[in-house]
Amino acid sequence: MRFKKDLVVLFLIISALTIWFLRPSSPWAEVTSPSPFPSVPQETQPALVCSRQIPPLAGFISPKPVVAADPTGNVLIVAHGFTNAPLGSDILVWRSNDRGETWTPPVNLTHQAQDGEIFFDPWLETDRRGHYYFIHVLRSDGRPFLRRSKDSGQTWSSVLPIEWKSCDRPVLSVSSNGRRLVVASSLGEIVDHGPADHTRNQSTNFRFSSGIFNSQDYGDSWNKVSSPFDAEHAIPFSVVCNDEDAIAVSWIVAGHGSRSVVTVTTNSGKTWTTTTLVESLQPDRQHPFNGERFPVLALDGQSGLHVAYVTAGATVVMIRHTPDWKDWNEARRLSSETAEEVRMAAIDACGSMVHVTWLERVDTNWHAYYRGSRDFGQTWSPALCLSEAMVLADNTVANGFQITSDDDQSSVRDDGTGRVHAVWSIQGGRVIHAIIDWLQKPLSTEK
Repeated sequence: MRFKKDLVVLFLIISALTIWFLRPSSPWAEVTSPSPFPSVPQETQPALVCSRQIPPLAGFISPKPVVAADPTGNVLIVAHGFTNAPLGSDILVWRSNDRGETWTPPVNLTHQAQDGEIFFDPWLETDRRGHYYFIHVLRSDGRPFLRRSKDSGQTWSSVLPIEWKSCDRPVLSVSSNGRRLVVASSLGEIVDHGPADHTRNQSTNFRFSSGIFNSQDYGDSWNKVSSPFDAEHAIPFSVVCNDEDAIAVSWIVAGHGSRSVVTVTTNSGKTWTTTTLVESLQPDRQHPFNGERFPVLALDGQSGLHVAYVTAGATVVMIRHTPDWKDWNEARRLSSETAEEVRMAAIDACGSMVHVTWLERVDTNWHAYYRGSRDFGQTWSPALCLSEAMVLADNTVANGFQITSDDDQSSVRDDGTGRVHAVWSIQGGRVIHAIIDWLQKPLSTEK
């Protein structure tokens, strides 16, 4: 009898060990299949389907929109939710399950504005398999808040731990296999001695550095990667990563009129290389970062890097490409010759497709523009104006718009079926969503 009991105990122990060793590294470990890439025939050209304001939330304005989409028809947008009664800022999310044709009313994800708290700088990403991640910061201590959704944004997890404070403007990347997440941020640390930052009206002394955080298990755990900068104050505006050790980040670095740069590591931060895109980006502005002249990155289906950026004085939007993360090609102009000012470049890539949007001003009127490439950036479509007939929430039609902020962002995303989604805000916080199609019908995809 004792022998049988011992066998039962031994069997239970072996079963428990088997379950332990065969357990997935994360509850998200089933996300292993590669996402499909669109296949666009050579003769196709993009066409604007619509450009309209998404439903606002009463009492809130929503600058800094970010869009993400997947091939099954899900499209999500996150943005600020500013309110003055009482003063505060939440993070709002909009959902569409029909490729952006219709939208659910926005949902407040943070519900803290009533306490006067400020949540800011939202960023949204997807593995293009229905799994979405968004990150933002809590102003009072700079904690980064990262949450994820397995059901295309219908429900969200609790906050995932990134053990750091005093973060500013976090940006997020998800690798192609969906397992690796990388967050880049500016970090601020209060110090006892040093000059006050009068340009930002701060009497407190801060020491700034750049922070890169890496997760290999869908965001369950994180480690800090060595920084590409020492004591320089740098703000990131995009980050991309591959499935292994490579990370690329685009920044504006303070000092001497500010520099627009891209930093690259292929060995998890052991060494970094820096490419300067613009040496003196904004000598005409007192603030080193705002002005919406930031560089942005995308990773195509052959692991080639693309960067879109604004030149000094905000006169031209340029594009560059490197297939090996080392040698960049010559810059190519995307914006028009007639633009008096350009701002807010956004970029995305999916397979062989590369997409760029930006804003142009002539006189006092602004317009949003799009250009796309179906061949890894070798050739580009003509510029497509997205804002000549924007339908606003009251069904009025606007031709162009005004912008009232120097600290906003726009976003563009390929859904993997030949449809492109672009978002930007006008008049201080009305979110405009534009749909660009490369074919009238959804494209088949190939693995």
